Amino acid sequence: MLRKWFFTKVAYSLFKNEAKGYANSKEKTKSLLTKATSKAKKNELTLRGVWGRLQTMFTMLKAWTKGDYREIPYRSLFMILLSVVYFVSPIDVIPDFLFGIGILDDAALIAFVISQVDKDLEAFQQWDENKSNIVEVIVNQPK
Repeated sequence: MLRKWFFTKVAYSLFKNEAKGYANSKEKTKSLLTKATSKAKKNELTLRGVWGRLQTMFTMLKAWTKGDYREIPYRSLFMILLSVVYFVSPIDVIPDFLFGIGILDDAALIAFVISQVDKDLEAFQQWDENKSNIVEVIVNQPK
């Protein structure tokens, strides 16, 4: 836990202003998401412990950038953006070019952030499922 706390403090000190900028610009966040999903796919095996929740975070951010999902508290949005900025940045505690271990600090920070925003991820998943159910009912209504 201390290690995750340390990574969070480092990420906050390095990337807080950048994360705030993304929180204020949905267009910039779309670009960040593109980079993050690409990097995540390349490191899926290393990220397997957080993979499902990481994908939920990405989906939630995408829905937020489109204006579809607005229920995310600012604190959670900020923490998620902070972890994503840290994830895509080559400048962090363990440089990404160190094959095999360079992504471990990213995974630790993502795991910590997930633990902090998990109830918001759950709420988003519920919203997303309900939205899908509503669309299905409308599409399948008899004419």
